[in-house]
Amino acid sequence: MSNLHSPGRSDLAHARHVEVALIDYLRAQSARHEALVIAAVGELRIRIDAADALLEYADESQSAAIAFRLAAAEAVRLAGDVYFELAGRSLPRPLPHSAEPALPTQRRLLGDHYLNGAALADEQEGRLAAG
Repeated sequence: MSNLHSPGRSDLAHARHVEVALIDYLRAQSARHEALVIAAVGELRIRIDAADALLEYADESQSAAIAFRLAAAEAVRLAGDVYFELAGRSLPRPLPHSAEPALPTQRRLLGDHYLNGAALADEQEGRLAAG
């Protein structure tokens, strides 16, 4: 399943890159002592750490893989937003290497799985093989 994680890994790597660039930028700014700036950097670190923790479980099931993918997408989205808000510009983001289902589709699949017990593709295949 690790090839399926490449878009998430790419997003997570870019979020880390943006975080480093943001911290480097802020170290030269007096705003680095402001509570809202510190909180924004802290929230970004939390999102990156959460995606990183979910990556450890991404090979266990499709639901774990989707959770990682969504967390990585959220980390990179937040990184871009915070960098733009605090530095006043954007950093270029690499294009995805492979096509994947749209994030809203992945979010819906995961929600349907947890809310309604809908089987995900890998779980359906496992049931058919055992059946």
